[in-house]
Amino acid sequence: MKHLKFLFPVLLCTLLLGLSSCKETNADRLRAMRGDWESVKNRPAFTLFEENGHYRVTTYRKTYRGTIQTETYQISEQDGNLFIETGLSVLLTYDKENDRILLSPGGEYKRSNPPIKK
Repeated sequence: MKHLKFLFPVLLCTLLLGLSSCKETNADRLRAMRGDWESVKNRPAFTLFEENGHYRVTTYRKTYRGTIQTETYQISEQDGNLFIETGLSVLLTYDKENDRILLSPGGEYKRSNPPIKK
């Protein structure tokens, strides 16, 4: 009985550590989201990339003169959620099964094939 009282907490801790390691983190999601994305509903395309340990988003917008205008924003994590810091916080969620990104506000994005011309 003494062995059982000692063994039970050890097994419980081992089980909890095993379960916590299976949980996908935001860093894993960001790693999977790297690449070029295009809007489903004709919004500006963007590229998600890692630079110096920080994840960033660069948007590409064609001007009326035909030139490409770019803007780069940093991605931050608050309370377990990912946000693009554009002056306003844009919520960033990833649907791994369909390989889609949902920006709120901003719409739905799919992976770009071929890559965006820069």
